[in-house]
Amino acid sequence: MDIHPDRLGKIAMLAALSSREEEGLFKDYIAKNTKVKIGFTMVSGTRTDVTRTFVKSIVGCAMQSNLIQHHHNEIHGVIHAGLECLKGLSADVAAESSLKVKVAIATDGRWVVVAAYGESAFHPETNHERVGFGVMHI
Repeated sequence: MDIHPDRLGKIAMLAALSSREEEGLFKDYIAKNTKVKIGFTMVSGTRTDVTRTFVKSIVGCAMQSNLIQHHHNEIHGVIHAGLECLKGLSADVAAESSLKVKVAIATDGRWVVVAAYGESAFHPETNHERVGFGVMHI
């Protein structure tokens, strides 16, 4: 089965789902076949820690990966997409649960998508997968 990364949100979600080994191959494929740019970061800690650092991490990643410039409208778009993603990611998570998520940020220059995939657990026996997703125009 082939999955075709043909929409910005789909590209970001597939990027977030990719393994460390697949990251480079996926990023190269997207660069050769689209005008989309992708950046990756990891965020982990308790839900409280992640909530406090998530936006700073993704804005930093977007700027260091040259996905956005240091312009207020572009930073604003990343922040809003990130907050939407974080809301889905951290819904119904106890405050001291641990989160470990891979975040992918994708942009086509007009829109930005923040997608996250990882796991959360309050106790090792309750470990399970989580996703978050946010989209905003820049």
